[in-house]
Parts: sequence; C-alpha cells; structure tokens
Amino acid sequence: MSIKTEPAQAPAEDFGLSGLAPQLLAQARAMQRPAGTALFRSGQTPARLYYVRRGEALMLRVTSSGGPVILQRASRGFIAEASLTSARYHCDGVCRTDCELVAFPLIAFREAIDSDEGTRWAWIGLLSSQARSQRTRIERHALKTIRERLHHLVLTEGSPGGGYELPGTRSELAGELGVTPEALYRCLAALKREGSVSVQGNRLLWQD
Repeated sequence: MSIKTEPAQAPAEDFGLSGLAPQLLAQARAMQRPAGTALFRSGQTPARLYYVRRGEALMLRVTSSGGPVILQRASRGFIAEASLTSARYHCDGVCRTDCELVAFPLIAFREAIDSDEGTRWAWIGLLSSQARSQRTRIERHALKTIRERLHHLVLTEGSPGGGYELPGTRSELAGELGVTPEALYRCLAALKREGSVSVQGNRLLWQD
C-alpha cells in the first residue's frame, strides 16, 4: 500500500466519528499506512490522535523476556486515547494490517472538547466504551488457565455461533491472552485433541 496523507473530507458518519465538531474534522488528515508501520514509539511526545478507519492497529509493550503484550486492538476506533493528556507515549503503536487512519492534531482535539458539547459527549461515550472493553480484558487476564482465558475470549469477542476470528498469527493471539506462544500452542493442541476447539480458516470455534 502506498503512503498517503490528505484532508479527511468524508462525512463523520462514514468512518464512525459522528458527533465530532465539523471544525475538528476539517483539521484531520486521512492517512494510509502499510502493515508493520510504527505510528508511535514509547517515549515519544504525542502530537496526533489516531482513529483507525480500516484495518487494525495494536498498542503493545515488550516485556523483560522479549515477548510483546498487546494492550489494545483498534479497528474502527481510536488508539492510545490516553495520549490526549499524556506528555509521552508509554508503549508502541503499530499497524498490524494495512491501515486507513484519520489523524487529529492533539491541540485541536483538546480545544474541541473544551468548546463543543457534541464533541465532548462523543468523547465521553468513546471512553465509556473503551472502559468496558478494558474491564473485560482485565477479567480475562485474571483467569488462571489458558483454557479459561481462551474460552472467555471466544465468548466475549466472538460472534454468536460464528466463533472468534483469529487476529493474525498465533503469537499475536498469545499476546492478546497474556501468555507465551509455546504455552498457547500446547493448550490449543490439547483442546483440539479432546474436541473442544476447532479451527476453520481464520475462525476458532469452541465446541460446547
């Protein structure tokens, strides 16, 4: 995918940004970035707030053992919302797939929240949704076994009767669950042997 930056002229509802002030949208820029592109790195000073219009971006941190832990998956949503009030990033932001993004200047976004009621309530709604997602992730990581975490992931993030769409590689799935890839492989193999789990294409199905 070629790298492009241009004004974000599409109506807000076209990319899930309804409620934001037209003046703020006028200052946003549409961007295309290929898979593997770093949107930001830990320690950098934030200058933009990114909305992932298409594709998926990850917010991740590398542990002392060298393995990545996924802190957020963003698709049709903002990534690293806390950067709006942070002096620096505390993790890395990377495009997992080819991404279409909308980049908002942080100063303009802050000013819109202060001055425009619609933007303010849209932002509150977004943060409420993100808080619910984070609570679900905390609940999942509190489970003791990989089997329990995997089952929880399928139940909370999968579609009814359709299973859970695997997020890229098994290593990324391990990062989502907060476990090592090797431990996840062993657990998946055991679940397949007992008939509790099947994988059809990119979808993981739990056989209740």
